Amino acid sequence: MQLKIVDRYKRDCPACLSEDERPLDRYSRDGWNMVQCARCEQVYLNEAPVYEALSEELAWTKQFAKEAARRKQKDPIVQWLDTKTRWRLHMFREDEWGYIAERVEAGRVLDVGCGSVNRIPEQFTPFGIEIEKETAAIANEKMQARGGRAVHAPALDGLEQFEDGFFNGIIMRSYLEHEAQPRAVLEACYRKLAPGGVIYVKVPNFGTLNRAVRGAEWCGFRYPDHLNQFTIPGLKRLAETLGYRFELKNVLTRYTNDNLHSFLIRP
Repeated sequence: MQLKIVDRYKRDCPACLSEDERPLDRYSRDGWNMVQCARCEQVYLNEAPVYEALSEELAWTKQFAKEAARRKQKDPIVQWLDTKTRWRLHMFREDEWGYIAERVEAGRVLDVGCGSVNRIPEQFTPFGIEIEKETAAIANEKMQARGGRAVHAPALDGLEQFEDGFFNGIIMRSYLEHEAQPRAVLEACYRKLAPGGVIYVKVPNFGTLNRAVRGAEWCGFRYPDHLNQFTIPGLKRLAETLGYRFELKNVLTRYTNDNLHSFLIRP
């Protein structure tokens, strides 16, 4: 199934900004080319949709449904087994907001890619940035009721609407893989965090064994909204280059978990 052609632009390596890339044809699909940086080995799509397409036509909520339908059609048995064994996901349930609460007791917390549902615990004053127009409006209404607000904008533009040192914590749940400029966003977040502030990051784990087994059908690939594929060493290197201290959260499941959980701490 081919995706509708949308306006796009060329990308260099999102981690080190190098133009030198190697093709990864086995992971390319529907006209979107997966490549690996020849300098730092970051894996990424070398083109990205324009902002307007991500805001509406290629909104994550729409793409998720399309991808689920595609997988069901291509591998009906695998998808049937996945549906019938969803209970396994609750055996070691990930408490993402609990993770950030371990490091940030209270204060202003920014949810980047916040979606429409406000799940921020009561001890935090919630703020959000959301690229989807309709969901941003819903989030803003909920966050304003608790003293915060949500901004409809790309992450970089949204971050500039806040003062430096404004946030005690930032949470990025399944966001950074979607971001066309993750390095620039993390640089901006460093400025917006108060000293000692923490970012909790959850992204697909390109280094998982499941990716090696499933290949191009691994659940961490979604075209074209998953622009970046992170490994633990790669994310650590990027974070430390920008001045953060990196801590891996899911140490025991780092090879078996399809997601990578980490803290980026501003000294």
